[in-house]
Amino acid sequence: MNNDSKSAEDNAVSGKLLIMGARANHSVIGVFRPQRWRLVALDAATLQPITATWRYKGQDTSVTAKSFIDTDPYARLLVSAGAAQLTLNPLNIIGNFPAFCALTSESSLHAWGWAENGGELPSDIAKLKDVTQISASMAAFAVRRATGQVMAWGSPDNPSSLVPPDIAALRDIVAVYGGAYVFVALQASGHIVAWGLDETGGRLPDYIAQRSDFVSAMGSEFAFAALSRSGKVFAWGDSRFGGKIPDDIRPLTDVVQLASSGYTLALRRSNGHIACWGNPAYATIPPEIDELDDIIDLVGNSSAYAARRRNGQVVGWGLLADATPPREIANLTDIVHLTCTSGAFIALRTTGQIVAWGQGATVILPPEVAQLTDVVAISTNHDAAVALRSNGKAVAWGDPELGGDSSGISHLLVNVRAVYSGTNTFAALLSDNRVIAWGDPHKGGTGEQKTLYRRIAYEGHPDI
Repeated sequence: MNNDSKSAEDNAVSGKLLIMGARANHSVIGVFRPQRWRLVALDAATLQPITATWRYKGQDTSVTAKSFIDTDPYARLLVSAGAAQLTLNPLNIIGNFPAFCALTSESSLHAWGWAENGGELPSDIAKLKDVTQISASMAAFAVRRATGQVMAWGSPDNPSSLVPPDIAALRDIVAVYGGAYVFVALQASGHIVAWGLDETGGRLPDYIAQRSDFVSAMGSEFAFAALSRSGKVFAWGDSRFGGKIPDDIRPLTDVVQLASSGYTLALRRSNGHIACWGNPAYATIPPEIDELDDIIDLVGNSSAYAARRRNGQVVGWGLLADATPPREIANLTDIVHLTCTSGAFIALRTTGQIVAWGQGATVILPPEVAQLTDVVAISTNHDAAVALRSNGKAVAWGDPELGGDSSGISHLLVNVRAVYSGTNTFAALLSDNRVIAWGDPHKGGTGEQKTLYRRIAYEGHPDI
């Protein structure tokens, strides 16, 4: 399968337009792994990639390509190819360490998993009918309402589950971002507010709280970072793990992407260069990578980073030797997406094949995964992964206790449109509007969520 082919045959829509892939598959794996997630357009009759036009609802700009990097998962996404058109719903399934939460088509919520850590809805939140966004911290969930308000619930030991009164009173929240123990909310004015564990970002420094030009934020386990409209990055939280911007990074005005590992924060610039800061043992970029000017994506796991280059190659570095991809992977020039578990990196090729390196149970691909040539998306959790095939089947591998063995439910994992993850679990959203969860049953891996049947959908009405 070649996603880069531009032939007229590829671009012809012989059947219904089919979009696959998770919108911002939120991986909560001990520390947070903010990533850019890839959606793919297929001809539903041939299951071959086709060129489509992708545009967020309410925006004028669009992208024409066979795949799309979803940078705004909380907006409706309009996709068209020829006369075929569809609308993808915003991110509507999210996991934290012990539970899942789903946003229904009626703008209400359904949660399951470990009750006291978010798996059971408080009565006031269960009554909501105007939820527009769901977000997660380590053991809590937060929601944004159509009124511009935020609410949260979850573990009493995780202070992000308690919204302070002054923030709860706000009516202009436009986005919510989760860290391990902190939530940050973006206001329509460009200001940000935060709540949670003070030392990991729950208390904003005055110079950050006073700014009114923020456009996004990203949380890790020990710190938070935010991007301004001018392309500057700001950080706060534990200075040992990225909460303080170094002097050589502070003046930058061309930052376009943020990433984190367990001990550091990192960024990608519009000129293709990257930078990293935090724990010195992990933050030093090898010279041969530091000089690159063609990096287009950056991913961090618990102790390392990997980057995808414009030429389709990948590079990696970290404290351990196996953070560097082996020669047979480093020499590839057809990598189209990069993701990770806690210790491994997993990459998707234009051929529909998967390669992996690093540490953990997902590094060794079982034969039924290694032989695949039709993979269009990869989802990961702490130490397991799922390959989504163009035929709608999903195949898992890795630690079986974390969802790495899907053989017992393989008959249910058909017509899958997207797979989402918690730390030890997965949840598949099917084309018939069913949700199938597996993995650790104490944390939400309990099979079909019958309460959600026909109440949740990958696609929405085009007029919404």
